[in-house]
Amino acid sequence: MSEAVQNFTGEKTMKILSIDGGGIRGIIPAMILAEIEKRLGEQLHRVFDLIAGTSTGGIITLAVGARSKGDGPYRPGELADMYVENGPEIFHKNVMTPLRMLLRPKYSAEPLERVLEEFFAETMFSTALTPLLISSYDIEAERPFFFKSHKILERKESEYDWRVREIARATSAAPTYFPPARLEKAGRAYALVDGGVCVNNPAMAAFAEACRLYRQAKHFVLVSAGTGDRADHYPYHKARKWGLLGWACKIVPVFMDSVSEAADYELDSIPACKFYRLQPPSLGPASNDIDDASISNLDNLQKVARKYIESAGGKLDEICDGLKTGRGSTLTGTGLQR
Repeated sequence: MSEAVQNFTGEKTMKILSIDGGGIRGIIPAMILAEIEKRLGEQLHRVFDLIAGTSTGGIITLAVGARSKGDGPYRPGELADMYVENGPEIFHKNVMTPLRMLLRPKYSAEPLERVLEEFFAETMFSTALTPLLISSYDIEAERPFFFKSHKILERKESEYDWRVREIARATSAAPTYFPPARLEKAGRAYALVDGGVCVNNPAMAAFAEACRLYRQAKHFVLVSAGTGDRADHYPYHKARKWGLLGWACKIVPVFMDSVSEAADYELDSIPACKFYRLQPPSLGPASNDIDDASISNLDNLQKVARKYIESAGGKLDEICDGLKTGRGSTLTGTGLQR
């Protein structure tokens, strides 16, 4: 059983971190979390009692929450560098005909798998330093599939001790962008796609899991890091003419964003949970696309993150003060904190 669960007392404020999906835009929460870690003077896995992530947020979660480098976790700043260095390789642009776009995923999984193997090597999920929750979706069983490190550590599901890179591949297999991940374990095979299909913002799933894990808990603080608010608007006069091709490149991000907003709304109504949403309200000059890894867009995404960190300084101070004390002195009350 994890140390966080063993040392739990009902009076403690349980601290949850949730990280959204969003492809290359994951550089934004990586930079925001690097700032939080800097202000705390403590690694994230030592602060949070549960860390959850979906898609690109799942990769960040695995990197900062497990012994991903062999001797310890990655730091969020290293994740930001990873996006810059490897994004163009993962999202390598190919000239595709409309017919090919209909019949095949937009990208080969090989570059992504190569980067994940280089980044995570043979690290196992059981090396998690705090409970981790990673979402995916099983397209054959037609239901969400959650990877839970604490289940392995409690020996309830020890046969499901996956390689971290396998989980990262499964949670980031965005439909139409990458082929599904095929994972086999304990005599079973799974066909898994991006967790954003069901929970692109895993905050609500993280809260529910924390309630199950820490059953006597009375107070929660949940920090939810987003990948930037999309500015796309699709007017009726255009959308009514779209067919399969028209919707093909839009339906996945639109669906994922709607799921994310629903989670924010639900958490805002829970009195026992102080909810902080860290979400840049605009991507400005940066692209909404989850696969725009051009040099100019990577630079713009970093500018968005830096601008948000500067503008949200007061909120970040409040969050870090509350996380340091652990007593909820600055965490009283409810309401969505943007």
